[in-house]
This record gives sequence, structure tokens and C-alpha cells, in this order.
Amino acid sequence: MTPKQRVMAVLQGRLPDRVPVFLMSRRYSMKIAGLLFRTCLEDITGEKYAIAQAEAYRRYGYDGVMDLEGVNSESEALGSVLNISDNESPTVKVPRLQNYEELQGLEIPDFRNSNPIVRQSNVIKNLRGHVGVEVPVYANVQSPFRSAAMLRGLNNFLLDLYENPKGVHRLLEKTTEMAILYGKELAKCGSDILMPSNPLGSRDIISRKHYEEFVFPYEKRMVGSFREGGIPSILHICGDVNDRLDLIADTGYDGASLDSMVDLASAKRGVGPKICLIGNVDVFSPLRKGTPGDVAREAEECIKRAGGDGKFMLSAGCEVIFDTPEENLLALIETAQRFFY
Repeated sequence: MTPKQRVMAVLQGRLPDRVPVFLMSRRYSMKIAGLLFRTCLEDITGEKYAIAQAEAYRRYGYDGVMDLEGVNSESEALGSVLNISDNESPTVKVPRLQNYEELQGLEIPDFRNSNPIVRQSNVIKNLRGHVGVEVPVYANVQSPFRSAAMLRGLNNFLLDLYENPKGVHRLLEKTTEMAILYGKELAKCGSDILMPSNPLGSRDIISRKHYEEFVFPYEKRMVGSFREGGIPSILHICGDVNDRLDLIADTGYDGASLDSMVDLASAKRGVGPKICLIGNVDVFSPLRKGTPGDVAREAEECIKRAGGDGKFMLSAGCEVIFDTPEENLLALIETAQRFFY
């Protein structure tokens, strides 16, 4: 099987030739290419990052490439001012919305004239050109919930869940519209799989009740729109989501990329028939701090817990830390490559 055939098989519930291996290796690929995050974000052509990601794919042989971190793109395009550092993810410096009266003036930009969107579109086109049609290209889309938080400011937004829920729902209508349009634009540019990200959706941040009210219906609408267009989607969600796996599965995602604190065996028993599970070797220990043997053992355990029926991708629980030892990364990848069905 080609990497794309292998990944699509598990997302569709079919048996692949072997376990696919998926890695969020954005910063890692920049490191081995000698690039700063800032440099890649400032390159509107998208070519510098695309070359780095394609070279990392050829060097390590995992099953797919990813766009430049897109968590900032929609928020910046809609008007938030961001802090850009050399090697860390952007953070919000000045939220677009100081109050909900300003929501009336929040307009979806013309994607052709929005630099953050143009950059991401170019990255996707360049990735497709570098790796061809046999390798899946993943593209990040913000969850409407996460996008809303970046437009309002995280602390303000979390308070709004209690103090102004009607305002939050109005904002989520807008961010859902943006997510749908943006995701479809990235698919047109050549992305095979859309990957909404929501690090704010775990019970470390919000309750299950708030997830049901403010996350589930909007992500369900977004994913439904992608599905109608024939675009598969995978949720990446950080943190402990053991108490809301059923909601994640019922959203309609084809896959769920889960952090290391999620029990894969329990998740498989609970929602395995509905969704492809992806995960979840701990990025700190063993991946960054352990030995190759430690990594291989945990990777094998992940496969045993969730990979028996083939509806599984091996991965780290989150973004690979940029100073992870190369031999540990190879141990994870090679474990998947040894596991044939």
C-alpha cells in the first residue's frame, strides 16, 4: 500500500497492510532544516516550510506530511494580533474582540487577500508538489471553540461561558462558518485530510457540560459539512478526554488523535467501532527522555491496546518536541513499520 492508501484504509475501517504511523513533526522538521518558526511564518510563499517537511518525510518514512501550524491563521485573518516568537506557537497579543458589540463588524475575509490564509494555501500546494499524490497531506483547521477563544482572549472567553453564554454562541456561529470555508479552501489546495485542533476541549479546561453546549454542536456542523464534500477529518485534542470520548465519536470525525493521558484500551472498547483512534506515545517520557527501547515498548503497547482490528494509527500524543532524540523518533516509526496484519 502507498502511505495514502494505508491511512485512508484505517479511517474508513478497512484493514491496512501494516499499522500507519502519524507524526506532528512541524517544529522537528524545521529544526533539522535549520529553520526558525518565525522564518516559516514570514514566508508567504510557503516553500521553506514545505521543503523542510518533505525532507523530514523522506528521511524518516512516516505516513504523511502536515501543513505549517495553522492555529494562528484563522484568528490572525479575522483580526487578532499575535505574538510571534522564534520557535514557539503564536499566542494572542491583542484579541480581535474586546466585547461582543464588536462581533457585528467581524467579517470573513477574502481568502485571496489574507496573508495568513494565502501562506497556508501555498504550503499545502507546495507540499503536494513535493510529495506527490501517494502521500497524504494533513491540514490544520481550528475548532470553532478554539478559534473563538483566540478572538476573544482565553481568560475572557472562559469567563464568558458562565457570564455571557449567548454572546459565546453568537461568536461560535461566526467561527464555525470560518472553519468550514477555510477547511474547504485547504482541501481545494490539495489537502487530503483536515485536522481540527482543540487543546481547550479537555476536562483539564472545561466541563463535559460545557463541551456538550459549546463544542459538540459546532464541531458536528463543521465536520458534517466536510463529510458532505467528501473530505475526511481527524480531531486532535490535547489533555484528558476520557469522560467525553463518546461525544467526540458522535461528532462524526473519521479519526481522533488522543493525548497520552487517554487510556487507549478503554477508548477502544467504548468508541472503537465508531472512529479510528490515533496515539498516543507520551511526547515527554519516553519519546523525549527515554531510550529507543522504552519508546518501542510503549509503542507496542499502544498497538496492542487499540490496533488489533486495524482501525488505528500509531502516533505520539501531541506535537513531537523539537529536541527529541532522532533514535527515539525512529524507534516509534519502525515499531509501526514492523506490525503487519
